[in-house]
Amino acid sequence: PLLESFGNAKTVRNNNSSRFGKFVEIFLEDGLICGAITSQYLLEKSRVVFQAKSERNYHIFYEMLAGLPAQQRQRYCLQGAETYYYLNQGGNCEIPGKDDAEDFRRLLNTMEVLSFSVEEQNSIFRILSSVLHLGNVYFEKYETDCQEIATVVSATEIGTVAELLQVSPEGLQKAITFKVTETLREKIFTPLTVESAVDARDAIAKTLYALLFGWLTDRINKLVYPRQEALSIAILDIYGFEDLNFNSFEQLCINYANEYLQFFFNKIVFQEEQEEYIREQIEWKEIPFSDNQPCIDLISQKPYGILRILDDQSCFPQATDHTFLQKCHYHHGMNPLYTKPKMPLPEFTIKHYAGKVTYQVHKFLDKNYDQVRQDVLDLFISSRTKVQPLLRALSQTQQQEGESRHRAFLPMVMPVLPALAGTGSAAGAQWAGVCLHGCRGFSPSPPQEPGLFEADVVSSQLRYSGILETIRIRKEGFPIRIPFLVFIDRCPGAVGWVPPSQRGETTELLGVLGGSWLTASSPPSQLFLKEQLYQALESKRARAHHLAALTLQRYARTFFIKRRFRSLRRKIVLLQSRARGYLARRRYRRMRRTLIKFRSLVHIYVNRRRYLKVRRGLAYPRGLPGTCSHPAAYLVVAARCAIAAREVNAGCVVLVPPPALQPDSQLTLPLDINDYPMAKYVRGHFQVRWDPAQDPALWSPARSLPGAGGRTSLSPRQILRFMGDPGLGGPQETLFGNYIVQKGLSVPGLRDELLAQAANQVWRNTNVNNEERGWLLLAACLSAFSPSATFEKYLLKFVSDYAFAGYKPVCQRKLMHAMAQSQLCAAAARAYPPSLLEWTANRQQASMALDLHCFNGDLGAGMPGSWAGCPRGARALLAARARPQRPTVGRGLTEGWRGWSVAMKAGAQWAELAGHDYVLDLVSDLE
Repeated sequence: PLLESFGNAKTVRNNNSSRFGKFVEIFLEDGLICGAITSQYLLEKSRVVFQAKSERNYHIFYEMLAGLPAQQRQRYCLQGAETYYYLNQGGNCEIPGKDDAEDFRRLLNTMEVLSFSVEEQNSIFRILSSVLHLGNVYFEKYETDCQEIATVVSATEIGTVAELLQVSPEGLQKAITFKVTETLREKIFTPLTVESAVDARDAIAKTLYALLFGWLTDRINKLVYPRQEALSIAILDIYGFEDLNFNSFEQLCINYANEYLQFFFNKIVFQEEQEEYIREQIEWKEIPFSDNQPCIDLISQKPYGILRILDDQSCFPQATDHTFLQKCHYHHGMNPLYTKPKMPLPEFTIKHYAGKVTYQVHKFLDKNYDQVRQDVLDLFISSRTKVQPLLRALSQTQQQEGESRHRAFLPMVMPVLPALAGTGSAAGAQWAGVCLHGCRGFSPSPPQEPGLFEADVVSSQLRYSGILETIRIRKEGFPIRIPFLVFIDRCPGAVGWVPPSQRGETTELLGVLGGSWLTASSPPSQLFLKEQLYQALESKRARAHHLAALTLQRYARTFFIKRRFRSLRRKIVLLQSRARGYLARRRYRRMRRTLIKFRSLVHIYVNRRRYLKVRRGLAYPRGLPGTCSHPAAYLVVAARCAIAAREVNAGCVVLVPPPALQPDSQLTLPLDINDYPMAKYVRGHFQVRWDPAQDPALWSPARSLPGAGGRTSLSPRQILRFMGDPGLGGPQETLFGNYIVQKGLSVPGLRDELLAQAANQVWRNTNVNNEERGWLLLAACLSAFSPSATFEKYLLKFVSDYAFAGYKPVCQRKLMHAMAQSQLCAAAARAYPPSLLEWTANRQQASMALDLHCFNGDLGAGMPGSWAGCPRGARALLAARARPQRPTVGRGLTEGWRGWSVAMKAGAQWAELAGHDYVLDLVSDLE
């Protein structure tokens, strides 16, 4: 857990990626592990001070901030991870599914097991906290003597870091803002620019963290180091080939190491394998393989390898990343493995064994040099913390001749690469062939998501890593390597040897071999037949029998392996199908249960609303014709509803002295109104002439009305019943009238016919009571829906010429308002039939008034019309004059009325209008 927390971080591809190389040597005694030594190389020191988007710093910082008690956080002046520049550059400081506090508790338990004292733990947390506070040290430009220099803005952070490291605040501030040049007589302090000061600050932070990481590794090694000499197994753990969106010096080092590993892999698997076949005089067709030695020479060969050029440039004070790039272009521009960019960009491309990688040279020199100045080392040595030996170790390593980072990296790889030593001995090759085993990891998909496997991606990795060629060699050659004694025991006749009939008899083979091969003290034979066996089987007959036996054995084993593979594949496919069927059925059952629950909730909600509407008297008769299509049945229901309506709506409408209807200057009759007589419309749209004396049942439309289904669903006799039934009165009259109006609202194609039939019944009607009721029904219809554009002027002409008593201004105003609304939206219609207030106002031929309550506490009254929408109704309510008996509202708004809305409160419920709703639909809905 220690190395995982201090050396792993979240990257773009992995939430727990190891950012350091490990070379572990495990010691064995009597087959048991007796110790181990870990050599590490913290390759990404730059991660301490910089993270790309969606990445994190090393886990230990976030775990410490999440797991430290509040008292210790206060001692180290720590806050949340988002407040530190070294931690918040990636954007998100948390990883889904990772509990940093729990991991920190696990880390503390590991420290206790490894015998870390409390003082040592506190010193570790002091150094980690000082690194975080260093990142919050900011600088600003200050001009002096015609020169821009850096000054520290956050002196508090300087003091905090100095307190944590127990060093001088002035010395620390001078170390990151001045450059020290020593002469024979004195030290010269040169002020740094802001950019150089930031680099100096980051260099101190990286050095502190790298030093702490190395100290922890050494501390662990001392605890697990073996007490005596023993056999060992060496394991190198390093990330494979890297090709990121931005490839820097770290990626070049990693890919360079992988080039060497691939070179060694090719040498062992390809070259030495084929050489062994040739030595054994086995018929063999050589398999060509890709030799990556030229790429290794391009990177590291003296004197002009890329890393050699980088070393030379790091020694020149005036060298930059640009000069390094130009020298690389000059020496390697013609190399087929090296590519210069077509545009003048700070990058170069190398063709590795795994593909082309483009490297950006930004900060190459700084990352390669990576040294701390002597004055900073002296400052660390003066620290009074418990980790002073750790800081002193830094000075001892840094005061030596500076070595490049890639030079420090290669010794860790060297122990497992004997070929690099240049010995070329057979013993080294044999050791490598026996002891070197590699575990190559492959990425199943670029985003590395679970359950996603891309065959092309894996195939390309198998191809460039040489695995496919290795499989081909094993397949074409002799993949089964049986020791000689086992082979003789299984195939004694292959070499002309007959087993003895009795114990103690001397066999022919023992005579041939001189009895020296099968002694108890002799070592077991190698994988192939070596020199003594080859001499024993030198005859053509013996070698032929032996090779035939090997070939037969190879084919037999291949047959059984293929048969076993097919059997396993069938079983795996069957298992997969059963598993997928089970998962699919379980998912279906879960979705079915969820859908049933959702549908039940929807049904409950709809039925509850329907019940509440019926219970409160809010449901209008528009739904009744579906079950009670006959008017007589509807009247029975209407009579019952009327009784409830008297109780619910009692006192809802109060008559007050209405003002006379004032003429509206915006409502004027069209100039061509006289060109639209009603008889002209009837002749073009109905089968009979305009004559109210005939039987109204024979009066039907001449063509199918749109939306009416080719026939009328409202009989003219229902209009006659409304006009002439003496049993209708009060609420029953209103309910039956709303039933007729609802027919027009439900079927838009029926509206013109309904209006035309009502007009036919009132024209020259000699019964005054019937005529008045007909005009009342016509006014109610015009309050709820408008005629079509082809019929509106004919109806307006008829109303203007033949209206009964005071219904002329009422119907004219409603019709012209409806016509104006139809210009805004085609076939304008209300959502509900007229309310009780509108019926009363139509009977009285008067204006309507509504109580107005403003949110500032003012009271008043407004006079909206039947076709007043939300904006227009708000204007009418706000601009109306208050009732004399109530306090006047100081509104008088004539301008700026847009943007107001109207809402109605009934009990504890609020109903608010949308922009396209009508004001009086609120009242109708609540009724």
